[in-house]
Amino acid sequence: MNYEHTACAVAEMTGENSFEVRDLRNHSPETIETLRGLLAGSADARPDLKRPHFWEIEGETCVFYVYVSPVDGSVELLAIWPRTQGADAQARCH
Repeated sequence: MNYEHTACAVAEMTGENSFEVRDLRNHSPETIETLRGLLAGSADARPDLKRPHFWEIEGETCVFYVYVSPVDGSVELLAIWPRTQGADAQARCH
Protein backbone atom coordinates (compact mmCIF):
# COMPACT_ATOMS: atom_id res chain seq x y z
CA MET A 1 0.00 0.00 0.00
CA ASN A 2 1.39 3.40 -0.96
CA TYR A 3 1.21 5.93 1.86
CA GLU A 4 2.90 8.78 -0.02
CA HIS A 5 0.59 11.72 -0.44
CA THR A 6 1.00 15.36 -1.21
CA ALA A 7 0.57 18.24 1.17
CA CYS A 8 -2.12 19.44 -1.21
CA ALA A 9 -4.18 16.41 -0.16
CA VAL A 10 -3.66 17.43 3.46
CA ALA A 11 -4.72 20.97 2.60
CA GLU A 12 -7.92 19.63 1.04
CA MET A 13 -8.80 18.17 4.45
CA THR A 14 -8.81 21.68 5.85
CA GLY A 15 -11.72 22.51 3.56
CA GLU A 16 -10.28 25.90 2.64
CA ASN A 17 -7.67 27.50 0.42
CA SER A 18 -6.55 29.67 3.33
CA PHE A 19 -6.12 27.47 6.37
CA GLU A 20 -5.39 28.33 9.93
CA VAL A 21 -2.01 27.11 11.13
CA ARG A 22 -1.68 27.02 14.90
CA ASP A 23 1.86 27.08 16.23
CA LEU A 24 2.01 25.15 19.49
CA ARG A 25 5.78 25.50 20.03
CA ASN A 26 6.62 29.16 19.26
CA HIS A 27 8.27 28.60 15.89
CA SER A 28 9.39 31.60 13.84
CA PRO A 29 6.92 33.37 11.53
CA GLU A 30 9.11 32.26 8.61
CA THR A 31 8.66 28.63 9.64
CA ILE A 32 4.87 29.02 9.72
CA GLU A 33 4.90 30.68 6.29
CA THR A 34 7.05 27.86 4.93
CA LEU A 35 4.52 25.33 6.22
CA ARG A 36 1.64 27.29 4.66
CA GLY A 37 3.48 27.29 1.35
CA LEU A 38 4.06 23.56 1.54
CA LEU A 39 0.40 22.92 2.31
CA ALA A 40 -0.63 25.06 -0.65
CA GLY A 41 1.84 23.29 -2.95
CA SER A 42 2.70 19.73 -3.75
CA ALA A 43 5.19 18.76 -1.04
CA ASP A 44 5.41 15.14 0.03
CA ALA A 45 3.22 14.22 2.99
CA ARG A 46 2.93 10.97 4.91
CA PRO A 47 0.17 10.06 7.33
CA ASP A 48 1.21 8.81 10.75
CA LEU A 49 -0.17 5.28 10.61
CA LYS A 50 -0.43 5.06 14.40
CA ARG A 51 -2.22 8.39 14.91
CA PRO A 52 -5.20 9.42 12.80
CA HIS A 53 -5.09 12.99 11.46
CA PHE A 54 -1.34 13.36 12.10
CA TRP A 55 0.98 13.98 9.15
CA GLU A 56 4.64 14.49 8.27
CA ILE A 57 5.07 17.21 5.62
CA GLU A 58 8.46 17.28 3.91
CA GLY A 59 9.98 20.63 3.10
CA GLU A 60 13.25 21.34 1.34
CA THR A 61 15.32 21.22 4.52
CA CYS A 62 12.83 20.25 7.25
CA VAL A 63 10.05 17.83 8.10
CA PHE A 64 6.94 19.31 9.76
CA TYR A 65 4.80 17.13 12.06
CA VAL A 66 1.22 18.40 12.05
CA TYR A 67 -2.24 17.51 13.25
CA VAL A 68 -5.19 18.30 10.98
CA SER A 69 -8.42 18.72 12.93
CA PRO A 70 -11.30 16.72 11.43
CA VAL A 71 -13.68 19.15 13.15
CA ASP A 72 -12.58 22.55 11.84
CA GLY A 73 -9.75 21.73 9.42
CA SER A 74 -7.16 23.73 11.33
CA VAL A 75 -3.54 22.61 11.12
CA GLU A 76 -1.52 22.44 14.33
CA LEU A 77 2.26 22.48 14.00
CA LEU A 78 3.59 20.12 16.67
CA ALA A 79 7.23 19.59 15.74
CA ILE A 80 9.86 20.23 13.12
CA TRP A 81 13.18 18.53 12.47
CA PRO A 82 15.88 18.67 9.78
CA ARG A 83 15.65 16.31 6.81
CA THR A 84 19.41 15.84 6.93
CA GLN A 85 21.77 15.72 9.85
CA GLY A 86 24.04 18.65 10.56
CA ALA A 87 24.08 21.97 12.34
CA ASP A 88 23.46 23.95 9.14
CA ALA A 89 20.22 22.10 8.34
CA GLN A 90 19.03 22.33 11.93
CA ALA A 91 19.66 26.08 12.06
CA ARG A 92 17.43 26.59 8.99
CA CYS A 93 14.56 24.60 10.55
CA HIS A 94 13.93 26.88 13.53
